[in-house]
Amino acid sequence: MSDLNQTIAERVAEVAEDLELQAGLKLSNKQLDELRITGRVTIDLVTIAPYLPRIVKYLHQSDDEDVVWLLIINTISGDAEITLKGCQLML
Repeated sequence: MSDLNQTIAERVAEVAEDLELQAGLKLSNKQLDELRITGRVTIDLVTIAPYLPRIVKYLHQSDDEDVVWLLIINTISGDAEITLKGCQLML
């Protein structure tokens, strides 16, 4: 496994662990694959809504450097997007 693939796999595992331990949200294999392949996973707002208070609390209480992902609410699609930090270029 290349260094990049190993880093991505480690970050995806960390996201999955954070969400499950801190909020009780378990990502499906399909969602984990989406995150691994694209650097982000989209979750319907209705699905993630019960977990949002715990996710937001965790993100606010954690040091930014210690969390390898971002939570974005897309106001156009109405979906939540979990994105790996450092996988985008903003132009």
